[in-house]
Amino acid sequence: MICTCTLNPSLDYYMEFDHRIEHGRTNRSQLEYYEAGGKGMNVSIVLNNLLIPTRAFGFLGGFTREFYVTLLQKYEYIQPNFTYIDGHTRINVKLHDTEGDSDVNAAGPYITSSDMENLRNKVLRLDEGDYFVLAGASPEYLTKDIIAMLKSIMANKVRVVLDTTPEIIRGVLDAKPFMIKSTPEELNNLARLSNEEVKDHDSAAAFSKKIMEAGAQNVIVVDKNEKAILVCAEGSYECEITRNKKTVSTVGTGDSLVAGFLMNYLRTSNAVDSFRFGSCCGSATAYSKGLATREKIDSFYESTKVEKIG
Repeated sequence: MICTCTLNPSLDYYMEFDHRIEHGRTNRSQLEYYEAGGKGMNVSIVLNNLLIPTRAFGFLGGFTREFYVTLLQKYEYIQPNFTYIDGHTRINVKLHDTEGDSDVNAAGPYITSSDMENLRNKVLRLDEGDYFVLAGASPEYLTKDIIAMLKSIMANKVRVVLDTTPEIIRGVLDAKPFMIKSTPEELNNLARLSNEEVKDHDSAAAFSKKIMEAGAQNVIVVDKNEKAILVCAEGSYECEITRNKKTVSTVGTGDSLVAGFLMNYLRTSNAVDSFRFGSCCGSATAYSKGLATREKIDSFYESTKVEKIG
């Protein structure tokens, strides 16, 4: 079973404009809609579109809780297993105009020690052969608890995928997580913890190799405006995510790549081939209104090429 965990999910309110948003004046949108948001949830939604079941963990609460769960009912293969809290699940505003995407994100609710213990009890039921995807930022005050929880399930041979804060990633590298997914900016934040710097594509690949040597089995870095990098036991590889034409929206591109990688890895246990299929999923999301569908993913498969680098 693949399980995803979004510690700070969001009810995403999308607004689309047919003109450039101007500050200091009233801007009226042409289309508005809601989606269940959060990086882990994006992974679950793309896996749902690929007919792969997932169990969704995380914290939900307040007046937005029921509406969030209602939005998930259209996804047949997502099994909600949230921990309910007293605080309100945040509402994020996603703006898309002729210039691109802008996000206005809320901070989110406070997670109590009791809330965290409830989540931990659920996660510790996972066993060998399960995948656990922790995606999205974690509050600093939960860092030690999250690291302890992750190390516990990795000791039980659960394959852990991390797309989260640098402190958590550094804290569990010695336990050999299955995958670290990052962006160039996030990777640079991780590099700074060891007084290093990621400045460009080449230094991102070089630092990714150091992360793998420190314990990670696979490292993926996604530049939503260019290419993705994979560093694994077979070597270092890159693949184009966006092409020459203008993208529709890059929201969820990296999450889609993670979903596609896991889906393919379940069938093949081949990291390079899974990277190619995951990149198809990332491209499909970048050129779609919403997250990747199977039809859109298949349309990119023939044109997606993986090249060895280094």
